[in-house]
Amino acid sequence: MRLFIAVPLPKDVQRAVYTAEEGLRSMSSAGRFVPFGNHHITLRFLGESSALADIAAAMHEAVKDARPFVLRLGAPGSFTHGGARTSFLSVTGDLDELNRIHETLEAALFEYGFAGGKVRFTPHITLARAVELNGDISRVRVPNAGFTVRSIVLFESTNENGRMVYTPVHTETF
Repeated sequence: MRLFIAVPLPKDVQRAVYTAEEGLRSMSSAGRFVPFGNHHITLRFLGESSALADIAAAMHEAVKDARPFVLRLGAPGSFTHGGARTSFLSVTGDLDELNRIHETLEAALFEYGFAGGKVRFTPHITLARAVELNGDISRVRVPNAGFTVRSIVLFESTNENGRMVYTPVHTETF
């Protein structure tokens, strides 16, 4: 199973993110845009694994002392990886709590035999990959939207007819 752990977004925030993505799409000549409903904040990409019990235990450890906290959509931005541009929305709000959950999750996953994350954690919501912009990304209008984080979710990622489908496998609520 191809797995990742993420903070899910409520439907109203998904709609707000998609509105920003449509603005990005209008100023891009190319890109692989994230389908509506697939937006999230990735905490850890795991790749291929069948160790569901260990992952669930690590997730439980990560949130055992967590309390609900608020995040908001932030400014648009982009980074280049392997020559391709990825465009995203930053996240603001109680990043200390989000970072604490991430660090605890990383430590717990390591204890269960998962190698450490290779990339520095920068909370964001991916809008598109391989983007070719025809304008300034800072002009993308981002709706004012916030939400309370109350869970983290283990998702399975599958390709169905050329479209990525993310299926919840396990949820840890706090």
